[in-house]
Amino acid sequence: MTRTKKSITFFSLCLILLGYINTHYHWQLFGIQPASFMALSVFVASLCLWLFVSIDWSSLLCIVSLSLVPTISLNQILEKSFGNSTFIFLLFTFISTYAINQTVFLKRVIAKILMSRFARSHPTRFIFTFLTSVLVLSSIISPTVMFMFVFPIYEEICLQFGLEKQDKAASYLLIAVFSTIAIGCAMTPINHVFAITAMGLFTSATHISITNSQYMSMAIPTGLLLYGILLLSVHHLCKQSFSTKTIHTLDTLKHLPNQTKRETWIVILFFMMISLWILPEFFGVSKYISIVLPPMLTTIAMCMIHIEGKPLLNLSDALTKGVHWQSLFLVGATLVLGSVLSDAKVGVIDLLNTYMTPFVLSLSPMFMILFFIAWAGIQTNFTSNLVTVSVVTTLAITIWQSAHLPINMGVLACFIGFMSSLAFATAPAMPYVAISIGSGWTTSKDTFLFGTWLLFWSIVLAVLIGYPLGAWILS
Repeated sequence: MTRTKKSITFFSLCLILLGYINTHYHWQLFGIQPASFMALSVFVASLCLWLFVSIDWSSLLCIVSLSLVPTISLNQILEKSFGNSTFIFLLFTFISTYAINQTVFLKRVIAKILMSRFARSHPTRFIFTFLTSVLVLSSIISPTVMFMFVFPIYEEICLQFGLEKQDKAASYLLIAVFSTIAIGCAMTPINHVFAITAMGLFTSATHISITNSQYMSMAIPTGLLLYGILLLSVHHLCKQSFSTKTIHTLDTLKHLPNQTKRETWIVILFFMMISLWILPEFFGVSKYISIVLPPMLTTIAMCMIHIEGKPLLNLSDALTKGVHWQSLFLVGATLVLGSVLSDAKVGVIDLLNTYMTPFVLSLSPMFMILFFIAWAGIQTNFTSNLVTVSVVTTLAITIWQSAHLPINMGVLACFIGFMSSLAFATAPAMPYVAISIGSGWTTSKDTFLFGTWLLFWSIVLAVLIGYPLGAWILS
């Protein structure tokens, strides 16, 4: 650890210890009840560790420390974290997605689209087709996995168009690529942890479920409008560089192996899983099919079906290579943290009523919505996405419960998750943004300016288009 990380870790541990001593001796430091002080101590300590030190072991520390809150046992904490349906859903979704990532299915789809007559007819159409295919695939594939797959294709496009690393067109095109991935991630909760976490926090606090189709019916139109602004911006900035280029077949997409029986089975099972998430909601039987069931059944089927003596999915490999355990630990910690903070017996709600709620209540409903959506959008571009969605959603729900805010909290939670996915303005926003800047194809300045432009429009669209649409859908 660096000296700064050591100092933050020491401060966080001391804060948790102070909360425990305050509880043990029944002090009331700062006039706060022991249970509330303990919960807030864990919250502040965990937030410091998540932002500046680590998200893996600090999440486990958060879970254990919350068991020190009076009236809450360790078994209850474990049930609300690792036993939460959101945690289990994400675990088996990661496992199922690992199988399809081991095939060349994604590359086969991209090749079919980019080599179409429409795409090859003009450079502008080629770029449009390329970005649109990235958007569609990003709506069902993990964003980091999607970027690592599409980045070599981007580099070959630049070489084909004669673009070099110092060219602005190459810089803006790369920003458009990872921004498109972020928009695709925001548009659906399929295989995307941020929207699922926001909806899971809302469901845990209210016992009201928001279905995947409900989320997508408000997020997809908003995302498509933002994507339209991105396309117009790229066209305006890059039209001179692409107007006279010739389209050739990309070497990266040449000589793909023939589709095997193994790949066919994996693709069929993967899209059956997605169908089981969405179709039951249209037929009114979603209450009989838990959100956890489709990825669990898919995992079981992939392990049972053998092709040429080997299972479609090696579960040991998937657990070690395909599961993002750091993200899962953070999700588990934030789910239980949100549950504890919103528990009336703990007393944090009463504190928010006294201090933060008056400020929020001084705002009109429209500015309340703007406050939380802008907060999520700005924070996610400078800190962890999961930390953003967890903190902003938890505090928004807690204030909403304590003060009965005149807003639709389910819709707001969805758009906090939506905004938390739109991380594209700075290097700390997402790993692939840092990789892009480090590659030399783009710069921090270009990324910040273009990303800030998109962030502004994402906030405007979420407040003026997305929220009213969502309020009508969930009315």
